[in-house]
Amino acid sequence: RPLARKLPVARVVMPKDLADCENGKLPASLLRRIAPSGRMHHLAAISWTLLRELAAKEGLDLVHVGDYRPYEQQLALFESRMKPFPNAKKPTQVVGTFNGEKWYLHNGAPVATPGTSNHGWGLAIDAAVKTKGKKGGVVSISTKPRIAKRSGLQFLLAEAPSLGWSWELQSEPWHIRY
Repeated sequence: RPLARKLPVARVVMPKDLADCENGKLPASLLRRIAPSGRMHHLAAISWTLLRELAAKEGLDLVHVGDYRPYEQQLALFESRMKPFPNAKKPTQVVGTFNGEKWYLHNGAPVATPGTSNHGWGLAIDAAVKTKGKKGGVVSISTKPRIAKRSGLQFLLAEAPSLGWSWELQSEPWHIRY
């Protein structure tokens, strides 16, 4: 279902301490642990912690399904979804270029070419909301389900920009970057 409102997209301003780094190959000194698990660039980690605290005050357990991705993890994810030959089952092809070759989406959501993702800078996170109860699980950020007074997406739209977060793609409401 299309979003009722456009996601705010802002230009990424790279932290100065990333200037001499390679995407997906960040030194451990620039990364910090985040809750409930994972790592992010230290500035993004501080902001993520604040965002989770705000969400908790509303009864939302803000979690994630994707944080810092080392290059090897980016490559494995890319190769699991993209193949160097067309997908015969899909009339419309999502195409990417990697190592000078065309690669085609075969399963899952589109994924960035290894070495180009904001996950590799420790600045992007794929947010989700943990549900309560016996069958508690993790649901994607969306307009539904409404677990607290606002859905996860409504919460992020209202609170995330003031803490330095924005979106990259209208098609991925769960993917925010610092």
